[in-house]
Amino acid sequence: MGKGQRTVSVIVEKLERRRRLIVLVCLATAAVLAINSLFGDSITFDETSKLTAGMSYLKTGDFRLGHDHPPLGKMWAACPLLLMKQRWPSAETLGWRLGSVWHVGRAWLFELNDGERLLTVARCAIVVLFLGTCLCVYAMARSLFGALAGLLALVLAVLSPTFLAHGRLVTTDMPVTFCMSATLLAFAHLMNRITWRRLLATFVAAGALSLVKFSWPLLLPALAVMTLVAVFRAAPIPRQPASLKVRGNDGRERLPLKLVPRRRRAAAVVVIWVLGAVAVWVMIWSGYGWRYSPFHTGAAESAILLPDVRSLQDLPADMDGSWQTLLHDRDGKPLKGLAVDFIRWARTVRLLPEAYLFGLAYTLKTTRARQAYLNGEFSATGWRFYFPVAFAIKTPIPTMLLLVMGLTALVVRRAPLGRDPVLMVGIATMTVVYGAFTIASNINIGHRHLLPIYPAVAVFAGVSATWISSRIGRWVVVLALGWLLVANLRIHPHYLSYFNEFVGGARNGHLYLADSNIDWGQDLKRLAEYARRRPGETIKLAYFGSGDPTKYGFDCQMLHYSAIPFGRPADLTSGTYVISVTHLLGVYWLAVRDSFWETPDAQETYRALGEFLARPVPAEETEEARRDRQRLAAQYERLRRARLVNRLRDRPPDERIGYSLFVYRLRQSDVENLAAP
Repeated sequence: MGKGQRTVSVIVEKLERRRRLIVLVCLATAAVLAINSLFGDSITFDETSKLTAGMSYLKTGDFRLGHDHPPLGKMWAACPLLLMKQRWPSAETLGWRLGSVWHVGRAWLFELNDGERLLTVARCAIVVLFLGTCLCVYAMARSLFGALAGLLALVLAVLSPTFLAHGRLVTTDMPVTFCMSATLLAFAHLMNRITWRRLLATFVAAGALSLVKFSWPLLLPALAVMTLVAVFRAAPIPRQPASLKVRGNDGRERLPLKLVPRRRRAAAVVVIWVLGAVAVWVMIWSGYGWRYSPFHTGAAESAILLPDVRSLQDLPADMDGSWQTLLHDRDGKPLKGLAVDFIRWARTVRLLPEAYLFGLAYTLKTTRARQAYLNGEFSATGWRFYFPVAFAIKTPIPTMLLLVMGLTALVVRRAPLGRDPVLMVGIATMTVVYGAFTIASNINIGHRHLLPIYPAVAVFAGVSATWISSRIGRWVVVLALGWLLVANLRIHPHYLSYFNEFVGGARNGHLYLADSNIDWGQDLKRLAEYARRRPGETIKLAYFGSGDPTKYGFDCQMLHYSAIPFGRPADLTSGTYVISVTHLLGVYWLAVRDSFWETPDAQETYRALGEFLARPVPAEETEEARRDRQRLAAQYERLRRARLVNRLRDRPPDERIGYSLFVYRLRQSDVENLAAP
C-alpha cells in the first residue's frame, strides 16, 4: 500500500468514527444558512399562489386553486399554518368562484393576515425537505463510492447556492427534488433486497412524487433501467451457502435479490411494478380526498377551474366550457398528442380526479410557449442551449471542477463504477432523461427547473474524493471547498441571485438571465428599509412580484403590475424610480423592448397620440368623444411609462437594492427627456 493510499485509509477511518457527528454538523449548517437567509427575502412570485392553494386545500377540502401542480408539496408547506391564528377569506372573495389563486392570495396574505409571518413558518417546512434532500445525497454517494465521497457530496449539497436558494421557498422545486431522490434511493434498496419495509418506503416515495409535480413520469425510465439491471445482473451462485443470507426486518434470513434465480427475480419485479402502479393510483386519489369533483359539496354547479384564457371576457360558463377551452388551441382547433388523448380518455372513464387531469392538461398547454430571456435575446419558445448556459453560469465553478474530477476518476477507473450498480444506473439515467427533457422544453423561465439533477451533480462530484491519495489532488479538493465556502458566504443571503465568476457574479447576472434566476420579487423588504431611511423620497415602482408593496410599511406609486393591481398609479414626475430587473429588460413588458420602439408604427402612434392629447379639449365634447379621449390618454400613458423604462436601461442606476431592483433618481427634465418620442 502506497503512502497516498495509507493517507486515505487513515482519513476514512477517522471520518467513519465521527461520521454521525459530521453529518449532523453539516445539516445544522444547512439549516442555519437557509433559515437565516429566508428572513430577509420578501414573498417571491410563485409563493403567493403555492401557499394560498395549499392552505385552501387544507381549510376547505376544495381543489379549485393552483391546479398547475398537484397538491402535496403545497399542503406540506401550509400544514404548520393550521396551528397559527389566522383568518381565511370567505366564499364571496373575489376570485374564489373562478379559481383565481392570485385574488384569493391577495386577500388572505395581504388584507386579512400578516402574510410574511405565515410565510416564514411555511418556508421552514420546505427547509425540512432541503435537509432531507441533503441526507439523500449523502446516502447515495456513500452507498456508491464510500464514506469519504458521501461526506464530500453532503458538503457540496449543503453549500450549494442553488439548493439554498430554492430549499427555503414555498414552491414545488424542492419537494419534487426530494421525492425524486428518495424514490431512486428507496427503489435501489428494494431491488437489492425485497422487504415489506422497503416496499412500503418505495411506494410512499413514488406516490408522494406523483402528488408533487406532473413531470414525475420522467423518473420512470430510470426505474425501468434499474429494474433491468436488477434482473439481468450477474448470474446467481449455485448452491449458495447460508453465509450469503441476510437477516430481514422481520428477523428471517433470506438471500439478496441478486442471488435469486433470474426467473424468480423477473416475477418479483413484475409484481412490484403492478403493486407500485396501484399504490400511485391510490395515493393520487387519496391526495384529492377520493372525490372526482375538484369542488367541495354544493359548489360544483357554480364553480369552474380557470383555463388558459386571454382575458376575463373569455371565461367559460361551466366546467365543460373550461375543458373545451383547455383542450383546444387559440384558434379553436383540438390539441393533438398522446398525452392529450390520454387525458381525454382518462376523463371519460374518471381514471383520476378531475382536478389532477385538469392540472395536467393545463400544464401541457401553458408550457408550449412562454416569454423567455437569455443574453439580451427574447423568445416565446426558448432555446435548446438555455439550460446548459444557465447551468454553466449558475453553478459554482468549484462544484463543476469537482464534478469533472469525479467523472474523470470514474472514466480512468481510479474510482470503481459504483458498489451498487442498480442505484448507479438509476441516477445516471434520471439525469440524462431529465436533462434532455428540460433542454427540449419550450419553457425557459428558470434555472430552478434543473434542481432535480443537482443531487446527481453532488454525488458524482463527491467521487473526486478519490484524488486525495495524491498531494495535488488533496490540495485541489481543499482549495475547491474553500472557494465554494467563500462564494457561499459572499452571496449570503441573496442565494436566488447567485451567478458564478464566469459572468462576473450576481451584479452582472441580469445581462444573461432574468425572472426567477435573479429577480422574483424577493427584495421588497429591502426596498422598505431603503424607503424608511429616505422618508422624503417619492418611490415610483415597477415591481416584478406578487406581493403588495403597500403592505410593507412604505408609500409608493406603481408604474407597472405583474399579477394584480395594487397601490395608486404613478405620475411621471420627478422622484425615485425603482425598476425590477425583469421589467427593465422587458421580459413580460413587451413595450419596453427595443424591438417594439424600433418599429415605425410604434413611434408614429406614440407621437400622434401625444400631439392629439396636447390639443385643447373642445368646449362641447360629446360623451362618446370624451370616452375615446380617455381611452387614448390611458394608452398614451402606458406607452410613456414603457418608453421611460426602455431608455432607463441604457442609464447606470444610482443605486441597487439587493440584486433585483435598480434605483434611478430623476428630475422632471430627466423624465421628459426619457419619455420623449
